[in-house]
Amino acid sequence: MRSLDGCPPLYRRFALWTLLALCWPSVGRAVVVAPAPGEHVTLLREQVLLVFDPLTATQTIVTQHEFAGTATPFGLIIPTQGQAKVSVASERLQRAIRSRLHPEGKIQRSLDLRLVSWLGGCAVREVGDGPTAAESTGRPPMAAAEPTLLGSAPEPLHDWLISNGFTVSPAQAAWLARLRAQGWHLTAVVVNPRQKGLAPPPVVRGPVLALSHPADGPAYAAAHPPFALPKPGAGWGGPPLEVAVLTEWAVTPDVQPEPAPFFADSLSGQEVSRIGNEAAGLPWAFRRDGTLTAYEIARPGGLGVVRFGRSDPHPSVRPEPEPRLRAYRLRVPIELLMLAGLLVAWIWWRYGRRRAPQGRLR
Repeated sequence: MRSLDGCPPLYRRFALWTLLALCWPSVGRAVVVAPAPGEHVTLLREQVLLVFDPLTATQTIVTQHEFAGTATPFGLIIPTQGQAKVSVASERLQRAIRSRLHPEGKIQRSLDLRLVSWLGGCAVREVGDGPTAAESTGRPPMAAAEPTLLGSAPEPLHDWLISNGFTVSPAQAAWLARLRAQGWHLTAVVVNPRQKGLAPPPVVRGPVLALSHPADGPAYAAAHPPFALPKPGAGWGGPPLEVAVLTEWAVTPDVQPEPAPFFADSLSGQEVSRIGNEAAGLPWAFRRDGTLTAYEIARPGGLGVVRFGRSDPHPSVRPEPEPRLRAYRLRVPIELLMLAGLLVAWIWWRYGRRRAPQGRLR
């Protein structure tokens, strides 16, 4: 083993801490987030689509997360059943999938009328860091991403954590070691939430990731460590896992109690192709008739791997369209209203005098 005496203090501190984490004997729960030391990242939402092709024994995971808690770069580690081919997909793919699972209804418009002052805006200057991306677009910004394949050996994960300045807890490291012992591989992603010219966002959407890998059936490593989820005292015990499975048959997760799907319906090859047209391409090769089944399940404990087995066809379930709220903000200057009032008074005074009855001619 190489000595760390000649290393810089910062590098030595990272190396010793990470080595302790990787060798910790306790069994923990799942890992997704690897923040920088002293930072805390909270998972707010996770949406997953599993596309399993039994003819080629491959699975494609399409996933996107939503985070809060830090504006500094952090790591995202995703376990897969085999060596994955990873790509950062367009959000058009996520929207095409979501439009099936959560159809949108009619637009409900509202008008927000506010009075402002030109003179007040000239006299008072706003100070601060400027608008965030969420305030500019009305939704959390999407972070940039740099994926890296780490394989199933511990050394690449160790080197990736050191080179990027990230940390994992002993419980997270032990969970990863258990998955690697069962032949699972790791894919790491550097998520950078900062955007040029904008203030650090309090909430950020992670990238849309597509990971294709060999698999013997639909499965997903779904657990998260307790410190990466909102506390129950805050009114929310953590986001449920929303996972949909597209394959040739209906599926049911191996969790108890067995949940009911919130979406279950068959998709023809034409409908799958239509999704590809909306998304400008699909990252999977499954193009024939199949069944799309979606669940919301609680976070599992232990190893945290949720597997989906073949089941009898479910009754057709399609959610009701969700109304879309669209607010229009109209700012009306007070000075403009005053000028309009003066203009109306002047017109009434000028033309009112012309129409007034004249005195009789003598």
